[in-house]
Amino acid sequence: MARGEGAEQYAASLLPVKPIKTEIKTVKPKDQRTRLTVWNKLCYAVGGAPYQITGSALGFFLQIYLLDVAQLDPFHASIILFVGRAWDAVTDPTVGFLVSRSRWTSVGRMMPW
Repeated sequence: MARGEGAEQYAASLLPVKPIKTEIKTVKPKDQRTRLTVWNKLCYAVGGAPYQITGSALGFFLQIYLLDVAQLDPFHASIILFVGRAWDAVTDPTVGFLVSRSRWTSVGRMMPW
């Protein structure tokens, strides 16, 4: 018998069998859950404000630039702005999915990206 042959029939009996955990976790009632304070909510809101302000300003001034300076047709200017938003609608969830699936490194989860 060659080395490694015939061991398949005995391999399953050598593996330890672990019992299945049947614990049921209960959810706390709503009044016992810790709620965010108003201060925490404001801090979360302030974190996204610079991104929103920048996006609004760029969209506003880009529209003026495309219509007045570049002399584009309004249809083409709106298509340019729409394609940018549509591209964000596809790439943002995709990158979020990839980042959430990536492994933790010594410097964090998002550093490899």
